[in-house]
Amino acid sequence: MKQKIVFFDIDGTLITEDGNQTLPESTVYAIQELRRRGHLAFINSGRTLFNVIEQPYILRIGFDGYVCACGAHILYRGKHLLTATVPYEAHAAVIDAARRYHMELLLEGPDYFYFDLSIPMNASRQSLYDRFPNHRENVDIPNKCFNKFVTWETPESDTASFVKAVSPWFTYINRGGGFGEFCMHAYSKATGIQFLADRFGLSLDDCYVIGDSMNDLPMLDYVQHSILMGNGTPSLRSHVEYVTTDILDDGIENALVHYNLIP
Repeated sequence: MKQKIVFFDIDGTLITEDGNQTLPESTVYAIQELRRRGHLAFINSGRTLFNVIEQPYILRIGFDGYVCACGAHILYRGKHLLTATVPYEAHAAVIDAARRYHMELLLEGPDYFYFDLSIPMNASRQSLYDRFPNHRENVDIPNKCFNKFVTWETPESDTASFVKAVSPWFTYINRGGGFGEFCMHAYSKATGIQFLADRFGLSLDDCYVIGDSMNDLPMLDYVQHSILMGNGTPSLRSHVEYVTTDILDDGIENALVHYNLIP
């Protein structure tokens, strides 16, 4: 079979989102078998680089590379193929707007999370702050390097005004529950796919994507061979070619078998 490239989301696709981060053994087997057969396996995630490559379950599976920060950072077998960071003129604008419109802010970079320590932390931000003691900085330090950011609404938030204030630079993804993700306009999970297809001389018909939630929509809509996890967002079913089984019901293995990528 001609070489194919498969892109995997992380949360809800490779591991469960129930707090246990369960990685099914069938998923480990399936991706390793995929690579043994000469195909390429890439993570395609909104997470930035350190928050992908340092995770033990990622290291255990083994991947050819990573599309991180919604397409803004691409790594292939240890080589940085693409690194895009937020332009300097946007730095102060994002921080000022977050404080003006009462949004809890977390800037996400290749090596650090940048926390706004001027306001109390909600449980989600506090958890990230505690989990990554070697990868945290204050948003107010100079020479920040970040690819994207996320926000949480507060009771005083004016989300619409905040989104408008940062719209010259960022695309807003409403993740629900007052949680928002902001990516640079020129980059997405779909642009990461196209970049690597061009790099390896593959057509989009050689590309397969597997995801579960709304922030996977750009890549699910971009290629024909799009796969939704059985536990995925129901409204995405109309956007994909195939719906596999749940993550704990061998969803990854069943998807790769369905497309004859593994036996």
